Amino acid sequence: MKTLNTLLNDELTLYLQTWNAHWNVEGPHFAALHDLFAQQYGELAGLIDEIAERIRALDGRAGTRVSVEQTGAASAAEMLKALEQAHTSLSQKIRQHAIPEFEQAGDPGTVDLLTRIVQFHDKAAWMLRASGR
Repeated sequence: MKTLNTLLNDELTLYLQTWNAHWNVEGPHFAALHDLFAQQYGELAGLIDEIAERIRALDGRAGTRVSVEQTGAASAAEMLKALEQAHTSLSQKIRQHAIPEFEQAGDPGTVDLLTRIVQFHDKAAWMLRASGR
């Protein structure tokens, strides 16, 4: 359960960072970025719930220890870059550590969930990267 609870906390942190960007983005592309961030935190909320429910389905306890520091005013470009990096980092972490762990444990249900999460993060990173160009 430790791996899934760590992922749950990482996803919650990214969710809060995305909300922060949604609330605080400014500039000529405000409307498009505001909507993009809303779409992404909405999708993150669904994934967070799926992770917590998977933990419970495996008879574990879903626990959270989230801490998000306020970074002060950031430009839209800085927000895009930070969120892109967070999505990319999570995708890599899941690919390199979580999926192999659950493949080895013979848990195809969790592997399927993790694969869908990787696909979401890859797409989100691409959309953020493309929006910053």
